[in-house]
Amino acid sequence: MRIFVSEYMCGGAWPEAALDGSLAVEGRAMLLSLLQDLLRVQDVRVVTTWDARLGEFPLGGMAGLSPTIVLSPTDEERQFRRLCEECDAAFVIAPEFHSVLAARVETASARTLLIGCSLEATRQCSDKLTLAAFLADEGILTVPTEPFETEDRDVGDLERELEFPCVVKPRDGAGSTLTFQIDNPRQLTRISRQLQRAGADFQFVRQPFIDGLSVSCAAIVTAEPGRAVQAGHVDVLPPCQQIVSDDSRFRYEGADFPGQLDRAMSDRVEHVVRRCCNVISGLRGYVGFDLLIPHNPECKLESEPVIVDINPRLTTGYLLWRQLCKGNLAARMLESCMVDSNADRPELKWNSATSAFRLCSLSD
Repeated sequence: MRIFVSEYMCGGAWPEAALDGSLAVEGRAMLLSLLQDLLRVQDVRVVTTWDARLGEFPLGGMAGLSPTIVLSPTDEERQFRRLCEECDAAFVIAPEFHSVLAARVETASARTLLIGCSLEATRQCSDKLTLAAFLADEGILTVPTEPFETEDRDVGDLERELEFPCVVKPRDGAGSTLTFQIDNPRQLTRISRQLQRAGADFQFVRQPFIDGLSVSCAAIVTAEPGRAVQAGHVDVLPPCQQIVSDDSRFRYEGADFPGQLDRAMSDRVEHVVRRCCNVISGLRGYVGFDLLIPHNPECKLESEPVIVDINPRLTTGYLLWRQLCKGNLAARMLESCMVDSNADRPELKWNSATSAFRLCSLSD
């Protein structure tokens, strides 16, 4: 079986002269890890693309792996279509902003078997405003989200109309791109002007700031297209503590397992993740979840997890979970989209040891 793995940042599609720092580091780590894990699957050969600007391909010479070096985003677009058509299946890793992920999912799914979420689910989860409204209608706790316009506003009006602190972010952002915690109207006015200059192509949303424990989780969903997910066909990966920067920008820095999560907290996170998988049509393969457990001074154990984001693609947390899993998560992802969803599958087994990773170590 021939599998195409496409990673947007390092695969040659990034249109700007300089590759974005954190997104490029995370993309490179996810790409190389997934390639190595797929090569451990019997009778699988893997192809990928690699941006010539990044120098020599790091896994050159590995048996069963064929990299295509691309010279420009135009070249990458051509190679992406060709490799989708020539391969038996494709993994697509890309940021949600500007509908990049959705566009590539649409292209890939029209040409080969997509190991991942449907186009409809990708669009729904990529849109923070639409997703928040949907989850609220389903009775799933999520961060209240409303549109935010960046035009200049009178400070007095802002103070009367809005509550602070709040968070402003792109409606279809990825990572912490153009994401800010804002504590007062004057700061909001200043940030709004910055967003007008830097984020002309984005729509923005505003959310209340919720002080709490940041949590990463993920699921591998087995479902046939057009059919509901059955409870036993969602593998929930162990929730872990997400490490974010303390500069009010929410930059992702890594993860700790189990971190500050106890068994009761983890069980509640798993319950919320399963509910999301059961109500969002089209989730398949690997799905990432960002959650918050609000700080409750009286009784932390009674704080319910709140959905912040759902990522319909591979996330950086995969780097931690592949260390913890006694099996091969890449093989499980393949199975989730290629086998009868009614088939019995053994449960994933996990190591009980603590584990951690930091982005700074990935760039060493």
